[in-house]
Amino acid sequence: MKFNDFVLGVLVLIGAAAILVSARNFSPIPGQAYGAETMPNAIGIVAAGLGIFMMAKSALMGFQGRAVALADWAKSPMAVVGVAMALALIGVYIVFSERVGFVPIAFLILLVFMLTLRTRIIVAVPVAIFATILVQQTFGRLLLVPLPRNDFLSFLW
Repeated sequence: MKFNDFVLGVLVLIGAAAILVSARNFSPIPGQAYGAETMPNAIGIVAAGLGIFMMAKSALMGFQGRAVALADWAKSPMAVVGVAMALALIGVYIVFSERVGFVPIAFLILLVFMLTLRTRIIVAVPVAIFATILVQQTFGRLLLVPLPRNDFLSFLW
């Protein structure tokens, strides 16, 4: 999918407004001249400037191109199935990750998604195993992100 600069500028401006509004609720840090909202405010201001610049540039150039254009590959039924499956698997992760744990659900999601995209099973299984372990180790051990655990496989980690 391809958007022209004006549409992207509007989307960036909406995102900047959301960042700025959400940063207003951050509490100040006692004894500091700046608070937790400083960086989000800076990012929101820069993003707003970028959005306005993109919209102005597009307007000055005469709104060239269609607002939204789909690429040829996006018109295929398999692309629709892939997007629907990705969204469904995100829902599955949200619903079942706390009960099942990160490792088994991540493995199943990766495997199902690769098989949906017609990856051979001889390739899909080892890639799903490797990617699950890599993500678990990177986020769980290195970055210390608390991933959902499972009593059955907790001895591995």
